[in-house]
Amino acid sequence: MRDRFHPPRHWPLAVAALILAAGILAVFGPSEVATNPVFGASTSLYRQVDAVTSTWPSEMGTLTELAAEALLFALAAMLAAALWWGRGDTNTLAVGLAGGAGAAASALATLAVKSVVTEERPCTAVPGVHALAECPPMGDWSFPSNHSGIAAALATAVVLASYAARRVWLCVLAAASAVVVAMLRVVSGVHYPHDVAAGLVFGASIAVAVAIALTPVTAHLLRRVGVGGRVPAGEPRY
Repeated sequence: MRDRFHPPRHWPLAVAALILAAGILAVFGPSEVATNPVFGASTSLYRQVDAVTSTWPSEMGTLTELAAEALLFALAAMLAAALWWGRGDTNTLAVGLAGGAGAAASALATLAVKSVVTEERPCTAVPGVHALAECPPMGDWSFPSNHSGIAAALATAVVLASYAARRVWLCVLAAASAVVVAMLRVVSGVHYPHDVAAGLVFGASIAVAVAIALTPVTAHLLRRVGVGGRVPAGEPRY
């Protein structure tokens, strides 16, 4: 029987995810900083974290940055593992690959938002703090956190690729890793808490929207080339 392309069935969820992404930027974005209660509370929390970490040895700054980078690689490895374990199911492969594309889209979208918002790094803007890590130069903007966005998007892709197989442990591990990446960016002193919170939600939302849009196309192409052996009867599961 000739394979047919099935358009996205969950497009309302994709639209909702994009609305959430836009909403999180509106709420957490530093427009009208002087009167933004979110920004004020975030700065206060940042100062509290800095008060704790200011007594730590300088080597901890390098360690926190390396740990955040290592967790991003670990999340990519988790996604690769989820795809490998689901290689016999076309839909699992399609969802995972589309989720991976969503992670790439999230990284690009985060960089685009940074160039528009142009929020200074807290290690530059907040007087009297002692960031653990070296403060990025002016022009390397703070909002939203790109590390947090990529981590959340990769974790979302892992969850999408693992949920059907009920690998709950992998879903939990991926989600926890993304949260730890976000926390490390604040501890290292290079981000406000609202930067990483927005990055997590924004990254996950973009990943969901892109995954929903691309999964049908990806599944169609995989079936055309004979990748992924098991195809459910009837309509595709995505």
